[in-house]
Amino acid sequence: MNRRALYVSITAAAMACSLAACNTAQPHTATPSSEVNEPTATISTTATGVDTAPQIASGEPTPNPTAVTTTTQPAAPYGSGHGLCFDLNSRLAKDSMESLGVDSNGGQWQVDGASNHPLSGGCGLDWLKVDGSGFGDATYTSRVLLFQGGAFVGTVEPHEYSYTSIAGDTLESVTVKYRWLRSDDPFCCPQGGPTTVTASVSNGSIVRDGQFPPPVK
Repeated sequence: MNRRALYVSITAAAMACSLAACNTAQPHTATPSSEVNEPTATISTTATGVDTAPQIASGEPTPNPTAVTTTTQPAAPYGSGHGLCFDLNSRLAKDSMESLGVDSNGGQWQVDGASNHPLSGGCGLDWLKVDGSGFGDATYTSRVLLFQGGAFVGTVEPHEYSYTSIAGDTLESVTVKYRWLRSDDPFCCPQGGPTTVTASVSNGSIVRDGQFPPPVK
């Protein structure tokens, strides 16, 4: 056999072996797209009937929405206004003054001052001081009216006194200071006293602690 014949024989054998190897390989089968595993979403329903956000099975669950809590502010009492628990220009103030009638000399009651507790700080006991117009000198008389829960409770003193002033107040009480004329005192300058009375309200009744001026002789 010459060299050319030998080369052709070897080449033919190699080609036959290659074809045999290809025929024994397993064919590749593509997986249908419908069989590909995709992440699934789960929808859950809360007790309130509101669907939460979808949760991916392979991921972390989405937290439920946080409940919002609302608070209700207490209603402002009757007679309040201008940001205060008690407004001295209110209808409550006017009606309460009129309920006193006239002063001891037939004059009208006029507003001198009132508590100024702000609504933002909470409300409790409020007061209104009124002065009578029946006397034309420094001996004019006064009353201190008390209010709680938007209602007129009564007056600190059992009857009107001259030389009356407010010594201090809180949300629970008011302290009233009194002076009086001695036998030789001029009207401008009373030397009697002073004495104080602290008034509060318990179960709708006025509680007084202190001493009122002595009876006029």
